[in-house]
Formats: sequence, C-alpha cells, structure tokens
Amino acid sequence: MIPLLRVLKILAVAALFSGTLGALIPRELRDRRLFAYALCGPGFGVAWACGFGLASIEELPLLSTWVIGSMVLSLFSLQVVLFAVGKDGRRGPVVAALAVAPLIATVALMVYRP
Repeated sequence: MIPLLRVLKILAVAALFSGTLGALIPRELRDRRLFAYALCGPGFGVAWACGFGLASIEELPLLSTWVIGSMVLSLFSLQVVLFAVGKDGRRGPVVAALAVAPLIATVALMVYRP
C-alpha cells in the first residue's frame, strides 16, 4: 500500500504544480481558471489525502514541524492561486513567486523531513 500511496502522491504533486503554473501563465482568465479548478485543486486534495494516508500507515506524528510546515505552505500556495484566478489582472511576478515558492519549499520539507 505504501508504494501505491507514494506514486499517487507524486502524481498529485505534479498535478498541483502544473495546475499552479497553468493558473498563472495563460493570457485568458477562463484558461487560468480551468487549470486552477481542474488540476490545482484536485491535486492539492489528493496530495493531502495521500499524505495523511502515508502518515497513518508509517505512524508519523502529524504535529511534526515538517508536516505542519508543509501543510501551511501548500495551503498558502493554493490560496494565492485562487486569488490569482478570482479576478482578471491579479497575476504577476510577485503573485507567481508567492504561489510557486511555497510549493518548492513544501516538496523540500517532504523530501528532507528536518
């Protein structure tokens, strides 16, 4: 079960990243919303579900610093994506950095588990 959850989590994180980039790059708001709602949101949910499943199976404490940090950073990134697609004219380099940098930090926390 653990290998399956890990593969699903990797695919979910890939969907989350691609949905985030897709919510920031296209010119049309309709296209950006499609990426945000069809990839980013479901990727976020599946990644969290797989993470909770892995933590449960591996008996990892959910109150670990790296787990809480990952949760906060990924949730913040999702909120930035939703802000960016909520109204036209909200995307830009600062918004993109605020959406992508927390995801990179989240992956680093999940891999290195400080």
